[in-house]
Amino acid sequence: MFNEQTFAEAEAQVDDLIALAGRPPTAVLDLGCGPGRHALPLAGKGYPVTAVDTSPALLAELESRREQRSIEIVEADMRSFERPEAFDLVLVMWTSFGYFEDEADHRRVLERIRTSLSRDGRVIVDLVGLEHLCRTLEPVHLTEYDDGRILVERPLLIERMQRLENEWLLIAGDRVERATFSHRVWSAGEITTLLERCGLIVHGLYGGYDGQDYDLDSERMIVVAGKD
Repeated sequence: MFNEQTFAEAEAQVDDLIALAGRPPTAVLDLGCGPGRHALPLAGKGYPVTAVDTSPALLAELESRREQRSIEIVEADMRSFERPEAFDLVLVMWTSFGYFEDEADHRRVLERIRTSLSRDGRVIVDLVGLEHLCRTLEPVHLTEYDDGRILVERPLLIERMQRLENEWLLIAGDRVERATFSHRVWSAGEITTLLERCGLIVHGLYGGYDGQDYDLDSERMIVVAGKD
């Protein structure tokens, strides 16, 4: 999931994310930061970054990559982490939002984000949209890597197309590793309504980090919101 290509892609996205926010931030919260794909290049550009995740293993990888960059690393649950008005940019990247089974937990996350945002701050939520999934979802997807490993993905939309269930089989020689993910998916209208119900105003909904329009062909759904 986190190979060097994904780190390079994230580094290339940082300037576009700052542009979507509308101005350079004075304090950034990378919520669900993983191994720091975005936290690292942001800190490398001199932005103060707080990186939050629940996974000790992923945070340890971030620590190992940090070098001299100034990043506050916090092991915490996004459903409870908040610092009132401490951040003028909150990032929730690469479909980190949506893993909870209880719908109330998604609202809790957005309410904590609203608390942590400064008055004129912005939150950027990076999702895969239901519109795109309905058009492109295949029952089986296969990826073959240069080192010979093969990843077999078996995705399925369930619960009235509100969740994406995905089984991954990683085949390396005669060894097979299996993982299963279940993730909430929203249409553009649904995620906009959810944000507004949690006290956030949607300022933009895009189909890419460069601000292109969101449509049925968009592989990503990038939502920009704030308190005002």
